[in-house]
Amino acid sequence: MERFDLPDVAGVISDLDGVVYRGTEPIPSAVARFRSWWEQGVPYCFVTNNSTRSPEEVAAKLTAMGVPAKADQVVTSAVITAKVMARRWPEGGAAFVIGAPALAEAVAEAGFSVAADRADAVVVGLDRDFTYAKLDRAMQLIRGGAALIATNPDRILPKGDRFEPGNGAIVAAIAAAGGIAPLVVGKPERHLVDEALARLAIPPGRAILIGDQLATDIAAARAAGVYAILVQTGVEQLDGEGAADLCIPDLSALPDFRQPDGA
Repeated sequence: MERFDLPDVAGVISDLDGVVYRGTEPIPSAVARFRSWWEQGVPYCFVTNNSTRSPEEVAAKLTAMGVPAKADQVVTSAVITAKVMARRWPEGGAAFVIGAPALAEAVAEAGFSVAADRADAVVVGLDRDFTYAKLDRAMQLIRGGAALIATNPDRILPKGDRFEPGNGAIVAAIAAAGGIAPLVVGKPERHLVDEALARLAIPPGRAILIGDQLATDIAAARAAGVYAILVQTGVEQLDGEGAADLCIPDLSALPDFRQPDGA
């Protein structure tokens, strides 16, 4: 196996869709590598811009695919969006949520009403049932003073052997109608990576982040000071400034990072 100029790795942070699986199909090389890391005691944490599933659901999906995972090893944009909102509105408030039940539940658990006539924030996650009526409602609330919060800016998502529109496409429509720029929580912002580092209890300089998109995954790694690895099993590169520290075809190119006893 080729050796790379990697940092002294104490933990792995990884994107999911396009890295570990594509839609519902696992990527065999990734499953094998994560199982190897698990067997060797290498800590890992997953960071996903996907806001449609809870950490428990994501962990169950990974485990079913052969990747050992627990809920506390999964950081979703829905959970971090709720944390960001709680910091901005510590006493709670009202939110109009466009997205899956997992996002609405996370926002509600942070102390926000999600069924209000007014809103302090319009929160947008991937919504495969997005309609013109939801667009109009969001526009009216934003023009009435609500903030626009996007769980992520992903414009396309891998789906089997093709791609589908991502949350960024929905956010772009709402931002255009509302005449406002969104506050983006997920990658390329560093919030998810910082949370993963905290859960792994390691400094940025001893972590690697694996992703399939320059514009989000690699940019987030750069922002957090983490060694960035681009894997070529996911989406086509639409854009993205700067380069990854390392580009590999799939995860079979990486070593085991065996952890010494007592590490």
